[in-house]
Amino acid sequence: MAPLTTVSLVLGSGGARGLAHIGVIQWLTENGYEIRSIAGSSMGALVGGIFAAGKLEVYAEWVLALERLQVVRLLDPAFGRPGLFKGERIMDVLRELIGDFAIEDLPVSFTAVATDLESGEEVWLREGKLFDAIRASIATPLIFTPFEYRGRKL
Repeated sequence: MAPLTTVSLVLGSGGARGLAHIGVIQWLTENGYEIRSIAGSSMGALVGGIFAAGKLEVYAEWVLALERLQVVRLLDPAFGRPGLFKGERIMDVLRELIGDFAIEDLPVSFTAVATDLESGEEVWLREGKLFDAIRASIATPLIFTPFEYRGRKL
């Protein structure tokens, strides 16, 4: 079926609630919309980046099968650092599940949005390793530790 229309999506944050983005994307694609570009912050960057890589169904199946203890095991405590979790373990698992892509090689245009913690500036990540950009975007003060990316603390 030819697309009804093309759209660009902007996905927000929201922790586990951000998983609702999966359903929205599935509905759009099942109803004839072609997503040409996608941008997101935090959980929106995670879901959007995985969609842009063409792996949303793989991720959706995996995340729906997770049990509570498996989720806890994905969290890596960041003792003595600013933030409860490092975020490295979940990124490693996702790289293995999804693959390690360069943003500029994705079939759908993708931008992850992060914040430079020193300047307070918004940073748009449009090139480089997909999961590095996602990790930078999910950095949340007191939750996930800052991430050094291209000389910036995000």
